[in-house]
Amino acid sequence: MDYMGTLRKIYKDSLLKNSIYLMATNFTNLALGFFFWVIASRYYTPKDIGIVAAMFSSMSLVSMISSVGLPTALLFYLPRDRKNANKIINSSMIVSIVVSTIFSVIFILGLSIWEPSFMQMFRNIGLVIIFTIVTIVTTVSATMSGVFTAERRSSFHMMKESVFGVVKIFPLVLFAEFGAIGIFTSWGIGLIAAMIIGFILLYRTLKYSPNVSVDPIIKDMVRYSTGNYIASIVSNLPRLLLPIIIVGVISTESAGYFFIALTISGLLYGIPQSIGNSFLAESSDGDLFTKVRKIIKFNIILLIPGILLFMIFGKFILSIFNPAYVSMDKTLVILALSSIPTAVTIVFNSIRNAQKRVGSIIKINTIVAITTIVLSIPLMKILNIEGAALAYLLADVVGAVIIIAGIKQPKEFTLKLLKGGSDVITI
Repeated sequence: MDYMGTLRKIYKDSLLKNSIYLMATNFTNLALGFFFWVIASRYYTPKDIGIVAAMFSSMSLVSMISSVGLPTALLFYLPRDRKNANKIINSSMIVSIVVSTIFSVIFILGLSIWEPSFMQMFRNIGLVIIFTIVTIVTTVSATMSGVFTAERRSSFHMMKESVFGVVKIFPLVLFAEFGAIGIFTSWGIGLIAAMIIGFILLYRTLKYSPNVSVDPIIKDMVRYSTGNYIASIVSNLPRLLLPIIIVGVISTESAGYFFIALTISGLLYGIPQSIGNSFLAESSDGDLFTKVRKIIKFNIILLIPGILLFMIFGKFILSIFNPAYVSMDKTLVILALSSIPTAVTIVFNSIRNAQKRVGSIIKINTIVAITTIVLSIPLMKILNIEGAALAYLLADVVGAVIIIAGIKQPKEFTLKLLKGGSDVITI
């Protein structure tokens, strides 16, 4: 087999090349995150990690809400309007910073309503400041990643995220005496370093220079992004809420265990997400169906071996974190298997985004999210954290079945995928 020829072919295909860069970023993040959590699990208690898992979920939820769907809107708008790139990027940055500041304050002021267990922690003004800064920087970083992916410079996204992954490790041991706050602060330092590198790369890529003006183009972007904003919030709710629910239903330590398993399995979830983001950035060029056929095959080629590796080496990977985590191997395998139906949903969502038909994305994401949350509590009471993972899997299967059942002329659609063709997508 001509491996060099295959590599050259992939490198010339911008969809596959950018997908690989995005997947490599996920792998790098996981590898560096793996090292980060190995150190954390040695120097911090399972309770500390459980608290941080809930804090990260809260921070990620606030950041995701604050993004107002702009990272996805950038994937659609920048490739179609490059002459206004500076205006698009600058307006997105300003909106992200303002909205994330507002929602961070709202979250902290409303803790007595949605997370009373955090109130004691957030009486520390230092933590309030750290939480707000980390949330803002996370939102800005996501916007930068959207720009790099839209501009087909996923290698820059990889550089930025690598800086984050490396820098956040160094303060971890130094801050061990501060418990959970030490982990969160280390994470924030890494994010700030990555953001600085991101601004440097933005200048290098597009000669971007920040200013305080907001261009009217943001109105069109927000109209497009509103649906994706809702869909993204709904899609991420199970991942963000489950650690918090586990704290209440089982224990803080169990939330830490589940968070680690979910972090590891994130390598597989990142495959279809990376391919889907690259697909949307490329959807302005050429035949859509040919690209769909390509991304479906690419998902299959990468996910099946990945799941098998998790099944075979899951216990070994978990043991590196901490011998106590080996008991989570079934949880890890269940979460890994969920990557297949998740890929079906992500491919469907990517197609609908390219077609500007966001309503169906919201519907399918809502079904999956509600099913996950509804199933999780009774299954957790019976099966512990394996129940949470099983709820995750079953809900994703439900979503995938609904999508597949909705395909018009499934036989013809399958034949087109196998043989190729340039017909209009029939799902």
